[in-house]
Amino acid sequence: MFEDFNAKIEQAAIVPVVKVSVIEDALSVAKALCSGGLGAIEITFRTTEGEEGYSKISECIKAVRDSFPDMLVGAGTVINASLAAKAVAAGAQFIVSPGFNPNTVDFCLEKSVPMYPGVCNPSQIEAALEKNLSLLKFFPAEECGGLKMIKTLSGPFPTVKFMATGGINEQNAASYLACPSIAAVGGSWMVKESFIKSKDWQAIASLSESAAKIIKLM
Repeated sequence: MFEDFNAKIEQAAIVPVVKVSVIEDALSVAKALCSGGLGAIEITFRTTEGEEGYSKISECIKAVRDSFPDMLVGAGTVINASLAAKAVAAGAQFIVSPGFNPNTVDFCLEKSVPMYPGVCNPSQIEAALEKNLSLLKFFPAEECGGLKMIKTLSGPFPTVKFMATGGINEQNAASYLACPSIAAVGGSWMVKESFIKSKDWQAIASLSESAAKIIKLM
């Protein structure tokens, strides 16, 4: 399922995971990522401000989607169907969750929105396959055994590909992307909160350019 969009994720290869709640900052981050050569962004619903915080993040998703039509714009940390609904309403093209929540998955399937639930064990992968999902987020990647675990899981699940997230950085991204079972990696090393707080868009652009070079070597 979602084969066409899965191919776009695989082509993007690196999905920057961004925590942002101010529209101007979100647009600046997206511009820096694009200028560095990265074509995707995952804006996360990470906030302690409740509904007000979720609304701000939704506005960021919408602003980036409207201003960067050629960019793959997704929503991350979507932990329930309610957040999935907010993300879809904001224009998110894909949904990423840290775990496997059947209600969230079912909502996205009903809306025909590409969904990449988090998995880290065989039971969760089997649950995803029951929903006809074959590209899954492997999270938290490094803490759950990294490439060794992914290669082990690929034995019984040869048709599954993973978007590895959690502990991925400039030093190990290439190793992950070289694995046939990896479609893409997610990471925040080029979009650290400190960069956004200090509005150091050049740092984001420079690290994005370095990340894009990793993709070109694959």
